[in-house]
Amino acid sequence: MKYTIKILSHDKELQAQKDDVLADKILEAGIDLSLYCNKRGLCGKCFVEIVEGDLPPLDERESFLLNLRKFEKNFRLACLYKIQSDLALQIPEKSLLKETFVLKSGIPTPITLNPAVKKYYLALKKPELRSPSSLLESLESKLQHQGHFLPLNLLKELPAILEQNHFQVTAVIYDDQEIMALEPGNTLNKNFGLAIDIGTTTVVVELLDLTTGKSLAAQTAMNKQIKYGSDVVSRISASTLEPKNLEGLRHSIRNTLNQMIQKLLREAHASSDHVYEAVVAGNTAMNHFFLGLPVKTLSVAPFSPVFTSLLAQSASDLGLEIHQHGKVYIVPNIKSFVGGDISAGMIALNLDSQKGNFLFIDLGTNGEIVLKKGDEFVATSTAAGPAFEGMNLSCGMLALPGAIYKAQKKNKLAITTINHRPALGVCGTGLIDLLAIFLEEGKISPKGTITVKSKRIPIARTIALTQKDVREMQLAIAAIKSGIKLILKEHGLKVNDLDGIFLAGAFGNYLNILNSMKIGLLPGIDRRKVIFIGNSSLAGARAILLSQAARKKIETLVKKIRHFPLAANPLFQEYFIQALEFKNYSV
Repeated sequence: MKYTIKILSHDKELQAQKDDVLADKILEAGIDLSLYCNKRGLCGKCFVEIVEGDLPPLDERESFLLNLRKFEKNFRLACLYKIQSDLALQIPEKSLLKETFVLKSGIPTPITLNPAVKKYYLALKKPELRSPSSLLESLESKLQHQGHFLPLNLLKELPAILEQNHFQVTAVIYDDQEIMALEPGNTLNKNFGLAIDIGTTTVVVELLDLTTGKSLAAQTAMNKQIKYGSDVVSRISASTLEPKNLEGLRHSIRNTLNQMIQKLLREAHASSDHVYEAVVAGNTAMNHFFLGLPVKTLSVAPFSPVFTSLLAQSASDLGLEIHQHGKVYIVPNIKSFVGGDISAGMIALNLDSQKGNFLFIDLGTNGEIVLKKGDEFVATSTAAGPAFEGMNLSCGMLALPGAIYKAQKKNKLAITTINHRPALGVCGTGLIDLLAIFLEEGKISPKGTITVKSKRIPIARTIALTQKDVREMQLAIAAIKSGIKLILKEHGLKVNDLDGIFLAGAFGNYLNILNSMKIGLLPGIDRRKVIFIGNSSLAGARAILLSQAARKKIETLVKKIRHFPLAANPLFQEYFIQALEFKNYSV
């Protein structure tokens, strides 16, 4: 028998058979109904208002959730509703899937909120003499799923937790497989996670609400591993030459993260007991140092990492101060030195869905380049060093208040600092502007020589550009330039064949495209094709924290990406030497 279903809120009408599940028909109509608990009647997120038609009696679970969500008596869970008559219904806004933007600059990328950590508020029945089910059986019966893993220490606490809280608890479930915690009463509004970007120079941590997808607070700090070297190669050397340094590197990043987490929690007035997962994106070496894994195989050809993908790790084992049963998910590496920061960026960009040919370039200490040619993906890395982040330079500094981030030549040199503070140094974007200006003025030759007699070019009071500073920038730019030229040449593409260049890194939207082209950092291309995307590593970690679909997607995608080792290419040395000259180029 056929019935007509009118969805008044969406002005849709559809046909259904007797006993069809209403949620399935709503999905078939192209409406993004929230099915957070996978249609088990646990979460109460798919309530609809029955305006006309059959109104079946509420079962115990539905009645409990109806009161919890404060809906009227004519609301029913769409996932439990079996169609028995013609219907007219309304779907409230709160029953629809929520989208959140994980990449907020360049091309805002939306994801559908569906985290690995979920919470369900449960009212369990006390065991009865006629049917004395085990406490775990009662719990799993309410969860509508058998075989959850329950840590032994939590199993020991189960009787006391249930008895002390009148058998009303909130279950914290990880990946629909593990009961991470049982909390007294209703803690549905306290479900937090961390997105972490471990860069060679800087670390960024963001605290997110896993229920709403909202960012609650963010912190940036120096990576204290810098005492072992400013670049990846130096730190790998330090850890292989002196084994105790590996533990020192691990302690440094762990302590940095824990200090940042405590600051975030104070700012958000939240407890570490309600932070259940951290998603970490970092380059291959940073991932290894964070986990305390040996990096010897990364120090010699073929530069092979210990792992590509891992299951979620125990936060306690890693010394991360979140919930005692919290998880840490490491975003998968790609190959060699192309790590999880780049795969995270690809997810943030939704790069596999972009139509055409693209370059994705991360201008960090370990400069990475991904070429998307049609449906093919190729990745490489090149040791750019920390100059783009203002490090290893006499006048350089991170992009902090007082850093010169912009320079222009009017009647005289005009500089702009972050927060308009007195100039303390120059960050990456400012250095690129200054190089372009001084190159045009003839104070620096195309070969990189400072031509003024003093061999120092004044910028502001106590701040000047030295010959060593210019050489550092020259090497960093040549590393990126030669990588771009080689990867395009080897795959039969010219710059004009590109539909776009996505630019990630600390530069944000402040990089002057024209000046970048003048000095040869970027190839000569239509300026509108260069798209700044900011910290795509953090954005990708955010996406993977908030969306299980994003997590599954990256695990599949990394297997398809081919590695293109620059050092093994016979043309690399030749291209690198040519790239040392400051000049505009196209290939």
